[in-house]
Amino acid sequence: MIKFRAWDKETNKYFEPTYQAYMGRLEELTIALSGRLQKRTCRGMVDESVFPGRYVVEQFTGLTDVNGKDIYEGDVLRTKAGLIQIVEQGILETDREDIISGFYANNLSDGKPHTFSYDDEVIGNVHENAELLEVRE
Repeated sequence: MIKFRAWDKETNKYFEPTYQAYMGRLEELTIALSGRLQKRTCRGMVDESVFPGRYVVEQFTGLTDVNGKDIYEGDVLRTKAGLIQIVEQGILETDREDIISGFYANNLSDGKPHTFSYDDEVIGNVHENAELLEVRE
């Protein structure tokens, strides 16, 4: 299943949709077929050009951690070996002529991309837990 979450830079928390149209309160984020972010309210649809850069959209990787928690881009993981990694998405080149793209874990201790799995544990995210991003020596 394709799922997303959105970090709101103005409120410094993850966006939570409101479905109380009967009280005049309706607010949800959608991603249009064009790939642009839109906010739906009781007044209608608002394009991301009205709120440029306000939200950081993060995609679900399709994996859950050792505790069954969904793993998203921007999550901070602890591996079984105790390494701290950040889940990212991008293009990785291999030693061969192949190019691989997708989700990977950026290892904070060596800055190199690694695989991650359901054996790892989500211990936070890059927005709410900046202290986890400090490299330990």
